[in-house]
Amino acid sequence: MGVATATLGAVPEFTGPMAWRAGDLLDDEWRFEFGHAERRELECAMAEPLRSRIPVVAQRPDDYTLTASRSLMARVRQALQHGRGFALLSGLPVADWGEEASTLAYWLLASLVARPVAQNVAGTLVYDVQDTQRKPEPGSGVRPDKTNVEQFFHNDNAYNRCQPEHVGLLCIRPAAEGGCSGVASIRTIHNALRERHPDVLPRLYRPFLFDRQHEHAAGEPPVVSAPVFASAGQELKMRMGLYPLLNAYKLPGNELDAEGARALEKLKEVLAEPTLCHSFSMAAGEMQFVNNLGTCHRRTAFQDGPGHKRHLVRLWLRDHGGRGYEG
Repeated sequence: MGVATATLGAVPEFTGPMAWRAGDLLDDEWRFEFGHAERRELECAMAEPLRSRIPVVAQRPDDYTLTASRSLMARVRQALQHGRGFALLSGLPVADWGEEASTLAYWLLASLVARPVAQNVAGTLVYDVQDTQRKPEPGSGVRPDKTNVEQFFHNDNAYNRCQPEHVGLLCIRPAAEGGCSGVASIRTIHNALRERHPDVLPRLYRPFLFDRQHEHAAGEPPVVSAPVFASAGQELKMRMGLYPLLNAYKLPGNELDAEGARALEKLKEVLAEPTLCHSFSMAAGEMQFVNNLGTCHRRTAFQDGPGHKRHLVRLWLRDHGGRGYEG
């Protein structure tokens, strides 16, 4: 998508269902329920793969009769692409099914939204989000999703050339304390900047550097260059990741310009506004799906308890390009 001309007159106010504030949301726009019909057909579908030990990543929903599940996930996909841009699906019986069967069911359901793709250069398709007690330092390659630190608003994989279109998270086990989720509309963020700080928007449409966190082929540069915002008409996309962005400018030879630093500060200021963010906590068996280019999301810091370790399973979903990390 082409980058819009860096003048206020060329940048429209973005409207539509995906331009929302927290107070605008109705539960039936983003909350969905996994019911008895979906449970029965998935239990039938999963019986043979679980018995035969066929890997989760080898499963395709087209191999099974999933009438109710297809109808449910069509509504979720509609919400992601033409509605509010996020969805929370409740009711997967993790306590009854266990981690393996729950992950398989989640894979089949998410595959009805879009095709799962690799989440790192090793080709990992099913990714465990857990605290490894490592620290995310500049150039370390440690992703914040492998820690318990707060994750500020971001799009997943902002530091790669080809981002996922949608992101799914299945909660196997919530944190003992913290780990609250939040989502915000990038259209509303952009509109707020346009109204309050229009002078910083042109800089956000020009490239910044992002630390690639060692997720690249040997010999390739350690950073990627891309703008935060890109728009064409009423289409708007965002590449938001302050952690890899700011880390890129801590690497030798990179220096963030004053105009860029001010633009990022004003962006953070807008994102800190409570009315923009819809916050919620995930319980075991809940699945969160977000439009990764139409929303940005966050997670508060969390603490695990003795014998109680937070565990989410993440899928990246994208129908265009290849299934590999580079797309």
